[in-house]
Amino acid sequence: MIYLSAFLSAGMALSGCVSAPIGGAKQSQFSGRAAPGKKTRITGASLVKPDCTFAGFPYTGIIKQPAHGRIDIEHGPVAAKFPKGSNAYFCSGKSVQGNNIFYTSNPGFVGTDQFTARLTGLNTDGTVQDRTFVIHVGK
Repeated sequence: MIYLSAFLSAGMALSGCVSAPIGGAKQSQFSGRAAPGKKTRITGASLVKPDCTFAGFPYTGIIKQPAHGRIDIEHGPVAAKFPKGSNAYFCSGKSVQGNNIFYTSNPGFVGTDQFTARLTGLNTDGTVQDRTFVIHVGK
């Protein structure tokens, strides 16, 4: 079995476009802050094996682009985070390779922006998560 981890922090990377929401996708919303014009890490996602080692990069796509900035998705180290009660909870906090999502606001923009990302674990139990991130851009 392979486990999908997705978590919120502060960051963004590679832009993608996918279709409208999939029926049954778990919907959630998070908020964060970013400095104007600065590339900020917003979240990361990883796939781990039961022994907490890297299992592959999860599908990560942007289904709703931000109106006042851009998204980048980059491969790199992430600290896996799993909910309590998850079979992979004991892997939380361990560094593995994954996808980091970064947000950069347009020059001069200050205010609220948002985007929605779809995170799907390849070769897992088919879990699909649509996460809307509300970003407060300010000094």
